[in-house]
Amino acid sequence: MVNKMNDLIVGKVLEIEGTKVNILMEENSNMFTYFYNGIKYRGIAINSFIGIIRGPYKIVGQVVKEFLRDVYNDSKDVDYKKNRFERVIEIKIIGAFINDSFISGTTAYPLIYNDVILLSEDEILSIITNGKNNEKYEKQNYRIGQTLTDEITFKLDWTRVFNTHIGVFGNTGSGKSNTLTKIYTELFSKNNLSIKGKSNFLLLDFNGEYTGTQLLNNNDKKVITLNTRINDGDKLVFSQSAVWDKDILSILLSATEKTQKPFLSWIIDRVSIGSDFEQKINKVLSNEIIRTCTRPSHDALKLFSTILSQDFIVGYNEGKYDSLQSELKRNLHFGTDRDPFPIETYPIEDMKITSDLPFLSKIRAILNIFLLQELNNAHYRLDDIQPMISRLNSLEKSFERVIKIENKHDTFESLLTVVSLRNCNQDIKKIMPLLVAKLSYDSHKIVNEDSINKTFHLIIDEAHNILSDSAKAENKGWQDYRLEVFEEIIKEGRKFGYFITIASQRPADISPTIMSQLHNYFIHRLVNDNDLRLIDFSISTLDKVSRQNIPNLSPGCCIITGTSFDLPLMVKMDYMDDKNHRPNSDNVNLRELWGKEVT
Repeated sequence: MVNKMNDLIVGKVLEIEGTKVNILMEENSNMFTYFYNGIKYRGIAINSFIGIIRGPYKIVGQVVKEFLRDVYNDSKDVDYKKNRFERVIEIKIIGAFINDSFISGTTAYPLIYNDVILLSEDEILSIITNGKNNEKYEKQNYRIGQTLTDEITFKLDWTRVFNTHIGVFGNTGSGKSNTLTKIYTELFSKNNLSIKGKSNFLLLDFNGEYTGTQLLNNNDKKVITLNTRINDGDKLVFSQSAVWDKDILSILLSATEKTQKPFLSWIIDRVSIGSDFEQKINKVLSNEIIRTCTRPSHDALKLFSTILSQDFIVGYNEGKYDSLQSELKRNLHFGTDRDPFPIETYPIEDMKITSDLPFLSKIRAILNIFLLQELNNAHYRLDDIQPMISRLNSLEKSFERVIKIENKHDTFESLLTVVSLRNCNQDIKKIMPLLVAKLSYDSHKIVNEDSINKTFHLIIDEAHNILSDSAKAENKGWQDYRLEVFEEIIKEGRKFGYFITIASQRPADISPTIMSQLHNYFIHRLVNDNDLRLIDFSISTLDKVSRQNIPNLSPGCCIITGTSFDLPLMVKMDYMDDKNHRPNSDNVNLRELWGKEVT
């Protein structure tokens, strides 16, 4: 592109060192805004774009530094004179225009004394959209804000973003929730998209911020509000086969690696919860009762006494086994050095488990009865396995209030499904996201193994709650397995059309492996040193200037960077004006609250 009459020249190339170029600016280059030949230009500032004319190329650079050069270069002369200093800026080459088309990357280098010009808003728009700013691409772009430096409308290309893993980060009050809401609200509102039936979106909402009209407000949105405080609340549906899995059960029950996990694996390999389940378990129970009473051991007698009081035993609450329990307690009190007591005098020949037990009660019955068998075999000690069964006892009621076991599990067929965990206890808040992620990923992978006919998008707000790599008071086995599941999704999910969006105010608490495997980032203000170090370590597409700006970003501003963007961009996100469409995360308005008259 040859130099045209409407090019506004503001400087000359002074020095070239690879992609770093120093430019001597003219005196007329200090204005904030220029109007030249009917065209509006933005002045020079850090992060702004300028052009360098060389033959057919209009080389594009981004300003990274500005300084004054001492023309006299005499340290003994301390007099200040206006003509002593020259304004110099340093730029990095990011691409070039040729035949009015922008090409990202280094395609040409400037020469000394090449003219430096300002770029029009249309040219800057072409740079930040990588040339996709004409009518051809209008349908696949939607506005989310404007660039901070040039105040040019910034539109997001959904074809390059939503087939990637996305991270939205920022401290409280930085606008993180507004950004997450904005990018998905605008996606769902595009009336030219036919994503229903081709993609499913699942949002894990820890604080109940998206259960109203946020993101999507029609029949395509389904809200599941889990509550561990009531019995008749919403429930997630899981299949028996999905939960009857050694890895899932080991995590649910926080099984220890050396004793409890092998015990679970041994049971699952031997037992299937099918139509003949009760017949098999009753047979084992009958055999082990005889063994326990004829060759008693302290641990076996103690567990047998506990089993007699469990609700999965027929007649446990009718006093049917009171006399037997009294005999067992005497044996436990005086030791087991007695002759076997006559079991024929007790009503144990027809002892059975209750029919049609709930799924979790079946698991509890299996664990107790097979542990009795292993105690009689002297393979385990009661103290090794009993803590795991106790954990199931404590969690069973919470599980039954939030999950329902059927032959098939929830496939989240609505366009958008929001699962609210706000009213769940901490145990369920840790367990449910893992279950949902693993089961949805496994089922989606099977369906899309050969070719991708459908995509699944998992959105996790406040992701540090479940993606932390810090064990703290957490069971180590739980932590390792949980991270393994999400790290596999991050690494392999893209191949099957399964994508994750995570939002967090504490990125330093998230596993570095997960952070580094994200493709695109929306980074708001972060001031914690640990967060900044992780960002610096994990995100290779950030330049030095962008990193330095992160702690100083104003609310609503973010740096957008990643594999879908050719260069980091500072964008002022559009604010969601409608309160009903904003997430329920606004600060309380004390003026409005306290200003009301007390009635």
